[in-house]
Amino acid sequence: MHAIESKKRRLPFHQLARSIKKNIVVVVFTCLFFVCLKIGYQIGTNLVGDDEDRSRSALRQPQLLRQQTHHHENREHSSRNQTQIVSRQPQRSELTQQMHHHGNGKPSPRNQTQVSRPVHPYEKIWPGLIVPDYMLKDPQYGIESVPAGKKACFVHVGKTAGSTVGCSLGFNLHCTSKVQAPGVLPHYTTNMFHAQMYDCDDETTTFFIFVVRHPLDRWISAFNYDNPSRDWEGFRQQFGEKHFKFRSQLYAECPFNTINDVGEALSAESNVTNVCKRRAEASIDGTEHFGCHHYFNYQFHLEAIPQNATIMTLRTEHLIEDWNSVEYNLGGGKEVLGQGNNIIAHNNVNKASDGKLKYLSEQSQRKVCEKLCNEIQTYKKILQLSINLSEKQVQESVDEVMNSCPIEALATTCNDPIPNITDKLIYSRGYMA
Repeated sequence: MHAIESKKRRLPFHQLARSIKKNIVVVVFTCLFFVCLKIGYQIGTNLVGDDEDRSRSALRQPQLLRQQTHHHENREHSSRNQTQIVSRQPQRSELTQQMHHHGNGKPSPRNQTQVSRPVHPYEKIWPGLIVPDYMLKDPQYGIESVPAGKKACFVHVGKTAGSTVGCSLGFNLHCTSKVQAPGVLPHYTTNMFHAQMYDCDDETTTFFIFVVRHPLDRWISAFNYDNPSRDWEGFRQQFGEKHFKFRSQLYAECPFNTINDVGEALSAESNVTNVCKRRAEASIDGTEHFGCHHYFNYQFHLEAIPQNATIMTLRTEHLIEDWNSVEYNLGGGKEVLGQGNNIIAHNNVNKASDGKLKYLSEQSQRKVCEKLCNEIQTYKKILQLSINLSEKQVQESVDEVMNSCPIEALATTCNDPIPNITDKLIYSRGYMA
């Protein structure tokens, strides 16, 4: 009886053992199953991740290429001597359209005007826009019959007596007095380049004729000419909101009413904000657009023409002498204009540069000259490249700069690096020369 009861008590234990054994097997297989699932998941994830990485890499390639290209362009175009002739299609953007304007600051679409004349170089660079009337010449000059190898483009740098010269060459401009000058120079000068209006034909133009002026005098005249503080509302109505905003940043948002205010802002003791100090510097070296005559400076006009261009130059301070030398180099007479010239009349004279508006203290003048250093070097380079000027004439103009900016006149390098104007050339010139 006791044996039977003991046997009954042992039966549940064996059953439990067998049950535990079965459960252990199930658990082991279950664990192996999940381990395999996890391994498979990781392998799949890695494969997908690799694919995604490759996709992202592929998507990044154009962006990286653009960045590398932009970096290469910036490095290669840091100075005119490093520039290769590279034609570019202009970038179509709102900024591009804004940069190309006529008197009222608005683009002039080609389809608004019936044009019966040949298409100008500017219109080929910027399809849909037309050359404004002030860039054209009267038919009497017969520019279509210029002999091969004689065609010239007039490089009108602002506030260098460019309107005076341009009107005498026969361009429409804003001429209060327009008398056709004698000789071949007005006949052979067929097109003009002024600020963002590049209308030179690089394929057929033989000569690029600059008009230049003492860099400090040019900057003073540009600052006063572009200053709208005498009539802000009148300026806004005449030139539009875009140019109103450009000038407001320098002349209204900063305390710059005179050139001396700008010079004082460059000193270490100045209490102007860092923003206004930077704008003062940029207005001198042309790295920001506050006014066209500041922004489109000697560097811009020189780097915009082809690297191997043949240059001749008219110096404002020696206008009659240089006009005669250019005329002679083009095959005309030696003394087409006499010293008692009564033909070339002053046009677009800046009436807002008298008295205190021209005043610079000694300290301010030193600071402005220091910031103008690269412009002075570019001015000297233009003179040195000019085939109509002798070494004596070049030195004569350098000596004139020495009277106001002696350190910079003697220098060959400057404390500030030459500004990189690649973007300015693309947006304004249409492509890098």
